[in-house]
Amino acid sequence: MFKSKIDEILFMDRTLIANFGQRLMAALFDLLLLTVFIFLLRFLFPHFSNFWFFKKADPFQIKNTTHWILSRSSLIGLWIIYSIFLESSSMQGTIGKQLMRIKVINNDGQRMSILQSVGRNLFKTISYAILALGFFYALVDKHCRGWHDIIARTLVVKQRL
Repeated sequence: MFKSKIDEILFMDRTLIANFGQRLMAALFDLLLLTVFIFLLRFLFPHFSNFWFFKKADPFQIKNTTHWILSRSSLIGLWIIYSIFLESSSMQGTIGKQLMRIKVINNDGQRMSILQSVGRNLFKTISYAILALGFFYALVDKHCRGWHDIIARTLVVKQRL
């Protein structure tokens, strides 16, 4: 009757799949939240944050001053670590996902393990690295899954009201 275990889960639980817009808004909120966190660290612990999160912007040096810019790779790395722990927790999603009322489940409809979360979030780097095509694949996938969801066997769904 069902083509896949995911179809059966969605039918039995009457759960709705989170759409691309909800997932995008959740990710943008998380990245904004992490950026604010990093800049707060920069204010409170400048040497620590300069080492871990910023790089010198040499073309912008003016009269013995050094300008620092946020390193994109450090932001993505922090986002992956943040996502690993929150998505495998009882929250089943990041703060952005919680605000959008969506969560991540495995193909059995359960909370994913920490190892599954590590795999899912490490594969986000592949989804991102190739012109973000892995994320945009969710626009054409029947279950709105990115490459990292397909590889990790996960699904992002709306939370029940």
